[in-house]
Amino acid sequence: MSATVQTNRSVLVGVDGSGRNASAVAWAAAEAASSSSHLVLVHDSGQGASAAGGRAMIHRAAAVVAKLDGDLRPSSQVVSTGAAQALRQAAAECSQGSEDPDHDEGRGSSLVVVGRRGAGGFTRLRLGSTARMLVHRAGPPMVVVPSGWDAAKVPDRAAIVVDISPADPADGCADGSESVADQEAALTLAMTRAERDDRPVVVILAWSVGAGEALEGRAISQVWSEYAARAEGELAERVTLLRAAYPGVEVLPVATDRHPVAALLDHAEGADLLVLPRGWRACSVVEYAQCPVAVV
Repeated sequence: MSATVQTNRSVLVGVDGSGRNASAVAWAAAEAASSSSHLVLVHDSGQGASAAGGRAMIHRAAAVVAKLDGDLRPSSQVVSTGAAQALRQAAAECSQGSEDPDHDEGRGSSLVVVGRRGAGGFTRLRLGSTARMLVHRAGPPMVVVPSGWDAAKVPDRAAIVVDISPADPADGCADGSESVADQEAALTLAMTRAERDDRPVVVILAWSVGAGEALEGRAISQVWSEYAARAEGELAERVTLLRAAYPGVEVLPVATDRHPVAALLDHAEGADLLVLPRGWRACSVVEYAQCPVAVV
């Protein structure tokens, strides 16, 4: 597989004209250029807002894209059905139109990009309504970009961090099947991007001891050692498979008994991208991560 991953997907970015949104437009433009994807600018004019105002915002965003990369030729959509719904629908339409035989979350699927905060007036909210709706609901892979993100400040070898920790029962994955599928989707996105951009990947597996284990009369140290060994063994198996499938990618395994959100946020400091499945963990992480967060 070549270092540059060629795709037929689209990168769709929500545009609202706010300063907070500029980082999302810049990230989407850089991703579209790096992945040879088509860039789509989507603006929700809202109820009662003028279509002319929406087109003006689209033109301003297109001008920003042109300054970043003159070769990009983005298309645009002005809608009034709500930004989250419009982005999901447009992504589904783009994905259905793809003829890429490798169509999946890592390569063929359309990618939705939004800013963590938009032009909304609730300044105390860390996560805007559009980003919150997209993170909470099933849909295409998406990236939430924090305000102030600047590609020039990302180190050349900044890592991509991916979470493969067990899902919480609250996420509706009691049998683990959905959890495994979501983890594989996250790994595919992380590894293909790392291969394309020549970056290392940090694979995090956060483990914990069930509350019932403390009631069986065994020494806590023994229980902890057993759980740690089990987690490290599982992670080693996953990493062996990843290194075989992506021999050019440096894979760094991390098994930890820390709270998964705390572990992810710490390892994401200075990272290029944090990737994780949808669920309560994603909802918590996107509010505080200082790097772009991909949710699949």
